[in-house]
Amino acid sequence: MKKIINAIFYVLKFLLFLGAFGLTLMIIVQMNTRLNKGFMTTINVFIPFLLLLILFVINLILKQRSVTNQLFYNITCCLVFAVIIYVGYRAMMDKNMVLNDKYGYGIDFNYFNNFVSYLKIMLYGLCIGNIFFMFHEKEKKAN
Repeated sequence: MKKIINAIFYVLKFLLFLGAFGLTLMIIVQMNTRLNKGFMTTINVFIPFLLLLILFVINLILKQRSVTNQLFYNITCCLVFAVIIYVGYRAMMDKNMVLNDKYGYGIDFNYFNNFVSYLKIMLYGLCIGNIFFMFHEKEKKAN
């Protein structure tokens, strides 16, 4: 049962990663368009996404079971990506936010901008956890 749940969360992790990245990219691009800024000014938001993608590819290529078989890590990844999607969705769709209606952009950029620092903290935490699990040696079972 644990292997089935782990497999579900492992696949869901990649789907939610794509959704979180796409939604964040869309909101950041629209925010930069509104402020007449270039994309390079907010590239630091996407560095943890890139690091996490590189670590996911390394885990897939090298078939590192110490990372892929960690149920806790897979659930944590799913929760982090789900929170990013939820905040992005709420910034776009919540019509009860004052600034969403006041400015008429359809997205509350201030709400999402306040979340960006927490987004980076969570993604860097996933990167650090992935690196720790990559070099984690399995404990030997006592006979």
